[in-house]
Amino acid sequence: MTKISATPEMIHGRLYHVAKAVISILEAHDMPYSIAYGTLLGAVRHQGFIPWDDDFDLWLFDDTYDEAIEYLRNELPDDMFLEDAKSEPLYFHAWAHVKDLNSITTHARYPQDDEYQHKGLHVDLYRCRRMKEAGWWEFVDEENRKYIERRRSKGLISDKEYNIRMEKLRGDIEAHKTFKGDPDKDIIAFMSERKYIEDEGLFPLVKYKFEDSEFYGFKGADKVLTEFYGDYMTPPPVDNREPIHSEVLFI
Repeated sequence: MTKISATPEMIHGRLYHVAKAVISILEAHDMPYSIAYGTLLGAVRHQGFIPWDDDFDLWLFDDTYDEAIEYLRNELPDDMFLEDAKSEPLYFHAWAHVKDLNSITTHARYPQDDEYQHKGLHVDLYRCRRMKEAGWWEFVDEENRKYIERRRSKGLISDKEYNIRMEKLRGDIEAHKTFKGDPDKDIIAFMSERKYIEDEGLFPLVKYKFEDSEFYGFKGADKVLTEFYGDYMTPPPVDNREPIHSEVLFI
């Protein structure tokens, strides 16, 4: 099998191919989504990929998430794979991936991801939830508990690490008992983050230019990106411009 070391331009081209296929299926079935994290930042700051980025991020909404995943599972092209707990025995993430089957990646920053059978470039399908602020910390703590339990059940953390993580979580739960959120305030909670954003000004979803396409995202991109990145229009120092993957090979 011939393997080719991928350039950033090659990586972006393959990711764009996968992302357009995913988004086409979502839009065909009226499944709401928003481009997320570095992908949203790339759309706003670069009108496409951040030059050193090597993944593609989407938020899907919790109330339609499972339905959207089944559409993708059944309709993705043959060169892509829907990776979740149904298709990957060791799956421990709280969200699904769509993997490219024509590439192989390795992860220096997230070595646990190398446990999965399929190792290609991927689109992250993160979950977000519209909820009330008052229930936010309870939601976050429960998501963290489920994550730790999944990692242990798959044999991917030691008993020592499990005990350390659970002890920290118990401390967090105790500390969060003083949190008094507004029972009437609507927020967007993110299952991969200890952050939330008030949903005022985020809807309706609007289209952002990304390369030669347009993809949906939260209307209040400035509000979202400021929460996650601060001064997001200023690129980080060169030394901090690191991709997710330590190596990408095309096959």
